[in-house]
Amino acid sequence: MAATAGYGGSTDEQGGESLELEAKWHDRISEAVNAKPDGCKAGVGGACETHTAAVHAITERLHKEVEARPDKDRYQATLDGTTAINEQYDQYFTELCATVPETTVDAATTQKFNTCSGLYTSIITGANDLQNNLRPSE
Repeated sequence: MAATAGYGGSTDEQGGESLELEAKWHDRISEAVNAKPDGCKAGVGGACETHTAAVHAITERLHKEVEARPDKDRYQATLDGTTAINEQYDQYFTELCATVPETTVDAATTQKFNTCSGLYTSIITGANDLQNNLRPSE
C-alpha cells in the first residue's frame, strides 16, 4: 500500500480515503497556525485577533466539510476539536481581545488580559492538536 508522504499508511477498508481529510487539511491548519503576525506577542491586540480569525476560518471550513460527510460519526474527534475552537473564538471576539493592551495597569485589565491570552493559547493549541485528529476513528 502506498502511503502519503509524512502521513503514514491506511489500513481500513476505505483504503487511502481515510487519509483524505488529513492530506487536505493538515497543511492548511499548519500554515494558518504558523502565520502568526509579528505584532502578535501576548495573545491580545489586533494582530492576534487577525491570527485567531485566520485559524478559525480554516477550522470552520473543516467542520462544515466533516459535517457534510456520510461517515461524519467516524470523525468525532475532528468535530469536537473544531467545535471547541469555534466556541473559544466566539468568546475571544466577544471579550474584545483586540482592544486589550499588552501592558496592564489595573486588576480588571489584568484579568481581561489573562482571559484573552488564555483563549488565544487555547485556539492555537487546539488547532495544532486538531492536526492529529484528522483520521477517522476505527
